[in-house]
Formats: sequence, structure tokens, C-alpha cells
Amino acid sequence: MGSNVTIHELLKDTFLGAINELDRNYQGSSLTDVFITVDKESGEAAFYDDEENCLGKIVVFDWVDNAALDDEEVADLLRQVTIELDSEGRFAALDIYKPFSVSYANDNMEVIAELLTMSDDDEVLLEDDMVERLTKDFDDFVAQLLKD
Repeated sequence: MGSNVTIHELLKDTFLGAINELDRNYQGSSLTDVFITVDKESGEAAFYDDEENCLGKIVVFDWVDNAALDDEEVADLLRQVTIELDSEGRFAALDIYKPFSVSYANDNMEVIAELLTMSDDDEVLLEDDMVERLTKDFDDFVAQLLKD
């Protein structure tokens, strides 16, 4: 996937610009979501508020017409950037309404992967396979109960 450090920094800088744009100009009633989309043909990553206003865009040339680029790989990189920005306190400047989430989405703003979710003063990082793991744990628990 090319130079991840460079892509990481490009995405982070663009996301910071989007956060700054939200801080200065958000006109919605309350910010609850940020969506990040990636056009795999053009390599463009775009950042949107919950009213689908574009906050920033960047072309990642390593992603242009890259048939090997998959959603899991993109989500992992976007999650790393999002977690880093959160650990630096970058979302604290925003007037957000909780629960607040940052999501990787398709062009129709349908969520592909949750990158970060904040509710109240607690922060919960969701993993893509969390529901599947919980279902398996529950099934194992019920099987053990029935066995006894």
C-alpha cells in the first residue's frame, strides 16, 4: 500500500483541516458524525459532516485505480489516524453532541466501518468484528449452560 507513513500524514493533515473547518464554520444544530469516504478509482479521500457538507479532500495517489485496495485496509489506516487525533485531543475543540462517531462510509454515506465512537465522557472504540465475537461468546456460554 505504498508508503503508509506518508499516506498516514496526508490523511491526518487533511482530517485536521476538516476539524478546523468544523470548529470555525459548522452550521448544523449539533455535530454527531463525521464520515470519511474513499473513491477507489480516483484515490480521493473526502471528509464530511453529518449534513454531508464536504470539509476536506485529498487524493492519495497510491490508491488511484488500485485493484488490491480493500475496505479493511483503508479502514485500518483511517482508524489509526482517527485514534491518533483523538489521543491528541483534537476532537475536544468541537461542539459535538454525543454519541459522536467517526465512520468510514461509501458514497451513499452508508457506514462500512466505525472508526471511533464517543458517548458521554467515555470513549468506546468499536472493532469491526465485535458483534460477531459477542455472538460467539454468547453461543459458547449458552452451550456450556445447556451442557451442565
